[in-house]
Amino acid sequence: IPGWENLTLKEKELVYYLTQAGTAGRDIYWDQNYKYNLSIRKALENIYVNYKGDKDSQDWKNFEIYLKRVWFSNGIHHHYSMDKFKPDFSKEYLTQLMTDTNTTLAPEIVDVLFNDADAKKVNLDESKGLIAGSAVNFYDKGISDADALAFYKAKKSPNADQPYSFGLNSKLVRGTDGKLQEKVWKSGGMYGPAIEKIVYWLEKAKGVAENKPQADALGLLIQYYKTGDLKTWDDYNIAWLNATEGNIDYISGYVEVYNDPLGMRGSYEGVVQIKDFDMSAKLEKISQNAQWFEDNSPLMPEHKKKKVTGVSYKTVIVAGESGDSSPSTPIGVNLPNADWIRAAHGSKSVSLGNIVDAYNNAGGKDRLKEFANDEEEIALEEKYGEFADKLHTALHEVVGHASGQINKGVGTPAETLKSYASTMEEGRADLVGLYYLYNPKLQELGLTDDWKKTGMAAYDGYIRNGLMTQLIRLEPGKDIEEAHMRNRQWVSAWVFEKGKKDNVI
Repeated sequence: IPGWENLTLKEKELVYYLTQAGTAGRDIYWDQNYKYNLSIRKALENIYVNYKGDKDSQDWKNFEIYLKRVWFSNGIHHHYSMDKFKPDFSKEYLTQLMTDTNTTLAPEIVDVLFNDADAKKVNLDESKGLIAGSAVNFYDKGISDADALAFYKAKKSPNADQPYSFGLNSKLVRGTDGKLQEKVWKSGGMYGPAIEKIVYWLEKAKGVAENKPQADALGLLIQYYKTGDLKTWDDYNIAWLNATEGNIDYISGYVEVYNDPLGMRGSYEGVVQIKDFDMSAKLEKISQNAQWFEDNSPLMPEHKKKKVTGVSYKTVIVAGESGDSSPSTPIGVNLPNADWIRAAHGSKSVSLGNIVDAYNNAGGKDRLKEFANDEEEIALEEKYGEFADKLHTALHEVVGHASGQINKGVGTPAETLKSYASTMEEGRADLVGLYYLYNPKLQELGLTDDWKKTGMAAYDGYIRNGLMTQLIRLEPGKDIEEAHMRNRQWVSAWVFEKGKKDNVI
């Protein structure tokens, strides 16, 4: 972890406690992804640890590959394509492994590994039913899209201008009386034992907090985990926003709603981060000029914020990740997600610096040479590409997600855009960032020595990735399902289509 040696012992202790809190909730995310995931993982791991037979056979090698895929995806569905991946070994071979290692797994669960049931983790094809076609463990079987939407439409927040994030921290089930009700994720509720471990470590973290605002925010987070109260969640987010001092920060909770086909329920995640002082100092010029970017954006005037409030930006070094953030990790984050909090109190944006560096160094030059159009494009990428990526991440989070406002009287994106909300929001943030990447303001702020070449490298890289190189994550013929990947393909394909006549690309 770059910079670890510069932390005080107390700061290292804080990082450790926060990381342990995140890890304590790992199994929540596995269970959210699919109702049988934990049973499957336990069985596969028992086989892996105890099998004494032939480990040179192709079947065993295929078993190891399958287990690693399950580990990486936090379950039996691919984390990008959302498709269930099937083993490259037979049901008979698995049954023999179970016998040899005294492993138990219900027959109906064994069948699921090899058949076509629960084939999609998140289904966005409305013709199949968003809930009915999704394997995620957020809704009882038999609950329809209309049932769920009607249930939440009937819920009202005390203040209509500060709507609660209904559904964020619960599973929707049908009670014995036939009526819908929520099983809230809290101490004493669903996932209670895991949540109590999270609380244990958060209380230790609070005891070594860097300052009072940070300790106060942790106190509210603990209260939220204990009670599941959505008002407390809002209070916590506001307190967390105001805790901007210190070298350590974190993300904890049921946060992103990409894995809910209705866009309501949050997946558990934890991120622990250490401030990257040098890069933060350079890129915080973007947040310091957030009002200029808002005023000069191509948004309709009525959608612009008259006064941009509380926008902060840091480049951070990730010290620990869990749940929805691990091992497949984001490169940037802008929170909180509640639009009214962002409008009234601002947002925190972070770029995960060591993750971005890892991505930039993972592909190698051969891929660039394969997909770049000419030597000029290669030269631009080699000189400006890595920083252009970091700059786009910063603009995406600070200026993109944090920009604009919903007109008064218009519902939340989950209510209005429904299953399209996540992809549309990511596309909006990308487009705002792309709009400013080719702008002399970046050089005026001292962010680059050549705004044109930086912008050209950024545009070339975005098109290469959006149209082609991101597809290495998927099997040929599969649909693009993950929100960020969808938005990149959508934007890039639109540019390709509109510029085709003039051979722009």
